[in-house]
Amino acid sequence: MKLLARKFTLPLIAIAGLIVAIIIVKSQPAMKHQFAEKTNTAVKVISAKRYDVPPQVSGFGEVTPDILLEGKSEISGKVVYVHPQLKPGAILPKDTVVLKIEENDYQLALKKALADLSVSQANLVELEINLKDAKADLVLAKQRLSLSEKELKRSQDLIKRGSISQSKFDSQQSNTLQLKREVQTLKSQLATLPSQRDVLQAKEVIAQSNVKTQERNIERTVIRLPFTARISEESVENNQFIAQGTVLFKAQNINRVLINAQFPFEQFRKVSRGFPADINVSDIIQMSSNTESIFTRLDLNATIKLSGHNGVVWDGKVERFLSNLDPSSRTLGIIVSVDNPYEDINPGVKPPLLAGMFTEVILKGAPRTYVVIPRDALHEKELYVVDQNMALMRKTIVAEVQGAMLLVEQGIDEGEKIITSDVFPAVNGMPLTEVLDTDREQQISTWLREQ
Repeated sequence: MKLLARKFTLPLIAIAGLIVAIIIVKSQPAMKHQFAEKTNTAVKVISAKRYDVPPQVSGFGEVTPDILLEGKSEISGKVVYVHPQLKPGAILPKDTVVLKIEENDYQLALKKALADLSVSQANLVELEINLKDAKADLVLAKQRLSLSEKELKRSQDLIKRGSISQSKFDSQQSNTLQLKREVQTLKSQLATLPSQRDVLQAKEVIAQSNVKTQERNIERTVIRLPFTARISEESVENNQFIAQGTVLFKAQNINRVLINAQFPFEQFRKVSRGFPADINVSDIIQMSSNTESIFTRLDLNATIKLSGHNGVVWDGKVERFLSNLDPSSRTLGIIVSVDNPYEDINPGVKPPLLAGMFTEVILKGAPRTYVVIPRDALHEKELYVVDQNMALMRKTIVAEVQGAMLLVEQGIDEGEKIITSDVFPAVNGMPLTEVLDTDREQQISTWLREQ
């Protein structure tokens, strides 16, 4: 009986529990579906504005001196003086005597040249006197010949009449022939004297040239700096004998330096778009004259920055373009000059531009109109904008990156609201709430002032 009672008790309990659960469920109120409300996404925006901005590209290059003087000896001799400051790094003013070479041998050579010149001049004077005498003798000889010929003719008449002897006639005839020979000799002498004079005049010129050469050699014994220069190398010592052509020192000017800056050719095209219609990059590279006029028309400006020294800048001038691209880097070389690189130097803050320094050259073109937007607002060639319905819209643009900014040429109209904050996911048509991004507007204003 107990086993039978246990067998029916368990099913009854389960049925009772099921009935209670059904009653509880039925007693609950009916469920109502609640729709989730869409919320607007808050985004930071700026208003698109157009500004005149000079496009610019950056290149890099080393500083080289504008003039690198390699001082060589023009004569040979013993060095008798070396300037005590003729040392690498020293700056010496123009016309400073840096070296002297012993001049005794050249003084003796000058005296010999002067003596040779005096001899040549004396010989020339003597020849002029001889020429003058020969002309006078010829006149007299012609006069005597004329008289002798008259006397010979009279003697011929007399001998026919038997008035004079044959010996006297022969004597007169011999005298006439002798005078003819004298006249002929004087004529030949007068014919050769001018050529002798030319020879003596040439010798005089040679002697004068030798005198000037020795005078110049004496001047060459004193070596001066042709400009204010910084000494980069010294190669001689006092009492050293040097041969002609020996390198004495090396120096460079300090009032101007050059930088051969290399620019990526594709980037340079951004600057070249602002060139006048009748000038293209090929014309500039191949031009051979009137470069200053062309660069004035191009309105190219250069700013030089020293690598590792933020805020230290120099104004540069575009001098010329190299004639071809670098074969390895495919970059365009542009020579930029900096005047007075030693001015306004501040040790530890603004050093002078020295040869070998690595610099960044920023080349600026003529200003053009762009919509200026912070660079980080770009999302893979797209900008997120707020449309008229306060919804997100993606727009593809054509732009150039310049520093921290984006210079938009096409795709954005002035006045459009550009989203500057991150939006994820960015779905076209999603509702938005605008918040003015004053920090980015201030960033744009500051960047524009620096251009």
